[in-house]
Amino acid sequence: MMAVVEVHDLRKRYRRGDTEVTALDGLDLTLEAGAFVAIVGPSGCGKSTLLHLCGAMDRPTAGEVRLDGRSLATLDDDELTRLRRERIGFVFQFFNLLPTLTVAENVALPLLLAGSDPAEATARAGEWAERVGISHRLDHAPSQLSGGEAQRVAIARAVVHKPALLIADEPTGNLDSENGARILELLQEVNRRSRAALLLATHDAAVAAAADRTVEMRDGRILRVESRVAAVASVTRPAFASAGSAP
Repeated sequence: MMAVVEVHDLRKRYRRGDTEVTALDGLDLTLEAGAFVAIVGPSGCGKSTLLHLCGAMDRPTAGEVRLDGRSLATLDDDELTRLRRERIGFVFQFFNLLPTLTVAENVALPLLLAGSDPAEATARAGEWAERVGISHRLDHAPSQLSGGEAQRVAIARAVVHKPALLIADEPTGNLDSENGARILELLQEVNRRSRAALLLATHDAAVAAAADRTVEMRDGRILRVESRVAAVASVTRPAFASAGSAP
């Protein structure tokens, strides 16, 4: 199976005054299409740094990240922006919805930024809103949503442009346990249906257990990798919920 993301000897160092801090210290990692990989470890171990580098939001000090076989080091800032817009989707702990836009406009935004026809972008946003169980909120502002609803909107926005890589940084960390479980089910379903590689950072053992591969990090290094032949989380209801059952 073709690799979506390939990380080789990845290193990242920062300067804090006169001190040099090592965030990543020689990582190797590969994600294939449809893979669900959870990154776990204590705060400060390098999880978010790894996600930022794989998501083309930062550049490494050394080593290489390849997306769809293309080295990110060969791309200038404009090309990296285009890559993020077209091939990567992002889901964050605090949703990062634009408060001045409606739900429909937030979901359609990646398509509009890519130059899609507005009517087509609106239609596709509506389709994904229906899939994630948020179609009854299309005209609402983010401030009118619950946390679970806001994260559903963020997931729809992250996948509306059919990315090859979906990056989720603590996507359940700002939710209660019930909504967190529902969002995990939804991410699993999106991962299965879209075949996008899902790279997720979490402190939640239940979230990590749902992945088909868990990568444990400490002090910028990978301690161990645990693979599961068939990782299936318990499902108590359809992940692609009807509008009336969204959290």
